Amino acid sequence: MITPTHVVTNALISRNRRAHGDGLLADPANATWFIVGGFAPDVGLYALTAGAAIFYPLVRDMSLSDTMQYAFDDLFFNNPLWITVQNTLHSPVVLGALALSGKVTERPRLLSFALGCLLHTAMDIPVHHNDGPLVLFPFDWSTRINSPVSYYDADHYGRIVAPIDLAITVIGGAFLLRSWWRNRQA
Repeated sequence: MITPTHVVTNALISRNRRAHGDGLLADPANATWFIVGGFAPDVGLYALTAGAAIFYPLVRDMSLSDTMQYAFDDLFFNNPLWITVQNTLHSPVVLGALALSGKVTERPRLLSFALGCLLHTAMDIPVHHNDGPLVLFPFDWSTRINSPVSYYDADHYGRIVAPIDLAITVIGGAFLLRSWWRNRQA
């Protein structure tokens, strides 16, 4: 899924929990960290991609197109730095440990963040054909769940899933914006 869809989904859940005034996300700080967990897993890949887009054309004289192909066909799957950065906050193993740590040490913000990241991962797994999270990282650097569906690959229903993904973002975002505006006017 596109990163904004994760953020909007986490924000909608957070808003709903806060509206009901119960549970972990009723606290505004916890709700914020849950929303941050919606985008945090993708931040590292954005940074690596931006770095590659600068480094490879300038230092290796590669075109931007060749750089992106190299980044996502090779580095993403084979480079230890890329694998680590991409999978640390996508790994159910790492996130489960973070959530447990937050629960045991009574750090609700850490728990909220870990749960936000876990939701991100749970949403990614079914819509990544062969490039989803490494589900057993850091213990296993190759096992991915290969979904028959992709949110972007036309050969794997991307023409169907991408508009749904975008609709969730646009409609959910509009709802959140409208709610925010109404609360501000009140």
